[in-house]
Amino acid sequence: MQPPREIEVNFDNFSALWRQELDDALGSLARHRSVYLDSYKRLASLNAWREMLLSNRISSGSLGFFLEAQNDALVSHVLARMGSWRAALKALRSSVENVLACLYYKDHPVELELWEAGKHKIEFGELWKYFSRHPKVVPLGIQRAGLIDIRNEYSTLSRAVHGFASFRMTGGAGSTALWSDSRISLGAWSTRERRTVCGVNLLLLAIFGEELEGTRLPGLRSAIGLAVPRRMHQGIRTGLHVNLRSA
Repeated sequence: MQPPREIEVNFDNFSALWRQELDDALGSLARHRSVYLDSYKRLASLNAWREMLLSNRISSGSLGFFLEAQNDALVSHVLARMGSWRAALKALRSSVENVLACLYYKDHPVELELWEAGKHKIEFGELWKYFSRHPKVVPLGIQRAGLIDIRNEYSTLSRAVHGFASFRMTGGAGSTALWSDSRISLGAWSTRERRTVCGVNLLLLAIFGEELEGTRLPGLRSAIGLAVPRRMHQGIRTGLHVNLRSA
């Protein structure tokens, strides 16, 4: 065992090293501003949903899950800007779980009370099955309601959480790695986030589409338009009578 003084010296050296490595990663990744700006635009949709609709439509208890989901997504964004890829993907997975929990507990106030008392828990698979049979989802189908993307992305993100080889930060480096400026990892994270946030927005549209028909909530429709690709807008207009406002 190392003597206490040697451990303290190693601690000081480690602290200086990781700060320098973080600064290097931040500086390198800052060159990809457009990727992160696109991410931030997508995440603006979550804030718009919360502020412009959910805060007035659902209980504070279920809304708390959505706020946590938004926070998780922002954590993922910030960690990705630092080059902490696996942690960024783990935060994104948590965001998905919290969005689904928000919508589930909106419909189940008794279970929400039980959850608050520490007596209720529901897993992703159960949540997915619930929404696949939801009366707002069935007429659209699970593809158009975003549930296929949500399931696929959750499966991929779960592999990151459980440390599958392709998601390891250390790889074959033979040493620890807190940050990485890998462009490949940036692209992979961006794809995961883009598809996840789109799927979440499609599910929210399926559940709350009637609230956005006609000229209602133009600010929210504009924000959603930044997270859902334009190629999907016509189908949403036809299926839900919601006209997303493209920038």
